[in-house]
Amino acid sequence: MDLKGPKGGNIITGQIAGAPSNGAEPDIWFLRVSEKYGPVTVIRAPWNTCMLWTCDHKAMSHILVNSDLYHRPDYARWWFGTFVGRGVIIAHGESHSRQRRIMNPAFGVSPIKQMTEVFVDKTLDLCDVFRSLIDKEQHHSGGAENGSVKNNDSVVLDMSLWLGRAALDMMTIICFQINLDVLGTGSHSQGKGPGDKGEEQKERGRESDELYPALEELFGTNDLNFSLLFWKSWIPLVRLWTLDESSHKIERCHGMIRTLAKKLIKEREKEILAGSVDEETRDLLTLLTRATMEKVNKDRMMSLDEACEQISTYFVAGQETSAAAVTWGLHSLSNDQAVQTRLREELDTVGTDHPTKEQLDGLPYLDLVVREMLRLHSPGAWIEREATKDDVIPFEKPFTDRHGNVRQHLPISKGDWIRISIRAINCQEEVWGPDAREFNPERWRDPPKAVSTMPGLIQQQMSFSTGPKSCIGYKFGLMQMKAMIFCLIRAFEFEPAIPKEMVIRRSLAVSRPMIKGQVNQGTQLPMRIRRRVR
Repeated sequence: MDLKGPKGGNIITGQIAGAPSNGAEPDIWFLRVSEKYGPVTVIRAPWNTCMLWTCDHKAMSHILVNSDLYHRPDYARWWFGTFVGRGVIIAHGESHSRQRRIMNPAFGVSPIKQMTEVFVDKTLDLCDVFRSLIDKEQHHSGGAENGSVKNNDSVVLDMSLWLGRAALDMMTIICFQINLDVLGTGSHSQGKGPGDKGEEQKERGRESDELYPALEELFGTNDLNFSLLFWKSWIPLVRLWTLDESSHKIERCHGMIRTLAKKLIKEREKEILAGSVDEETRDLLTLLTRATMEKVNKDRMMSLDEACEQISTYFVAGQETSAAAVTWGLHSLSNDQAVQTRLREELDTVGTDHPTKEQLDGLPYLDLVVREMLRLHSPGAWIEREATKDDVIPFEKPFTDRHGNVRQHLPISKGDWIRISIRAINCQEEVWGPDAREFNPERWRDPPKAVSTMPGLIQQQMSFSTGPKSCIGYKFGLMQMKAMIFCLIRAFEFEPAIPKEMVIRRSLAVSRPMIKGQVNQGTQLPMRIRRRVR
């Protein structure tokens, strides 16, 4: 590629693996690259191969909409399949289209309304836990286990830990009809599904006792051998080695989810055959179960293993992305008391602690805040694609190549790699203005003209991607964020526990917060919360 780009990089790992060592978080490093070399740049991938990096709106739309021409590359498919699951997120072609057709009804208005009740109830459970921790005496030796430190009328909590637990409880109810009750309360949520039997639920609950520790071990710590995982993603032959501890932890976690999913699908099949599930039921489990039972229409069929992978993907992605997004969002609100107060004033206009989907959607400032959270703290750090055939990519703005030629099209060869850094796109000063890296919900009242051509599932947002492979559960994610923010901000005041400069982000499957100098301790983001006196 005859494009400008940064020099240097390791001949084996390229510039991607070494981005953090360049003095910046990976996505910020890519932002600095684009600021220096322009919106069309080449960077070095492993083996010193070229990778196109672009934040041009027209080019991004072309790449993401033409999913038959641009697939997720093998190394990225392995990475997502390893951590999130081998479901729709890594499928290609007709297989991808068939899976989405089967599951799309689960994300309609009626299912989202039902899910909203779960989101609200479980966040209220979380509020009960916070109140209990605030009421406790000075923390003792068990306090570290709870991720808390007591100080007068407030308590410092690791919000990444607690929001992850709440999101896990939400997903086990939605996916498995199990009230796993990781939070240890269970006072609001019932965890019942169509035809659910109390004893069967208890049995599944007993079988899932180790699920949370396995997930926390996989995503919440820094114990995995990321060097080995990096080489597995890039060298298929290395993937044959599965005796390492990291492979064991990953397989243990996904094995538990698949086992639960298979049992649940078999139970739902019995209920469907017995006539105890309404024909109009559109929850994900019922749709997947019917697909495994389909014998005639190939467009509506799924194997049992394929259906289990969808549940695994939905479960992990739904738990991880929403928990991360709300954690980062609360971080911004804790550092901007004026926005937090204004948001709380709007939330107080709702006369109930149990809002409906319609009530949450009717709060304009909450919508602005959530949009800004997703812009500044997109859970997904970047999107990667590989050209399946030769193509020519059009660009919105002319660019100058390394030979000084001004161009507005770029020939791409089969096998070329492309990276789109979502956070870098969301923080471009030439698009969003000089405060692009600041938290400012007001920008969404009158978005900059430059973002009018930004592709995305929601207006002027790339956080859920765009095109045929965009996020199938984006409406689910938006409502989950709104419900959690609503309940937490109405009940508590959030303040920073550490300077915001100490908080850094690292990307696994999603962008996770860590503390400078404490990266070896894994994911964490402490905040001070106070019980709100009304």
